[in-house]
Amino acid sequence: KVFQDYGKVVVNDDHSDWIDNLMFSPSKGFMKGYMDMVFCHEGRFFLVDWKSNYLGNSITHYGEPNINEVMERESYILQYHLYILALHQYLRLKAAAYNYEDSFGGVFYIFMRGVDDSKTRGSGIFYDLPDVSLINRLGKALIPGYGE
Repeated sequence: KVFQDYGKVVVNDDHSDWIDNLMFSPSKGFMKGYMDMVFCHEGRFFLVDWKSNYLGNSITHYGEPNINEVMERESYILQYHLYILALHQYLRLKAAAYNYEDSFGGVFYIFMRGVDDSKTRGSGIFYDLPDVSLINRLGKALIPGYGE
């Protein structure tokens, strides 16, 4: 509902794929996942998730249209928003000078099989920097007492 209300995140009308991809243990309030890498560059934090998905034999298979399709189909869009929220919450609580607008630089999903800047600039790389309002809406929906 948060994504539907926000309107800037493209989610297939039949987002049952996202729900079908979610597998939870029967415990309440706990979800696990692993951020592959967080780094700081010029005072901004970035998230990186490395992907080894096979999208085809040609570098052209790792262009924006194919990557966007995989990002949606595999629920990576949901995944990185949850990762951003988790990192945002951590930095908000632990780093005194942190604020999202000035201190967060975005998320990269790097499809390793398709990275070749010498042939196609940006090939194999997905980048996004969600608006703080979306991250805050997710926080309010998922974290009791968020932002208080």
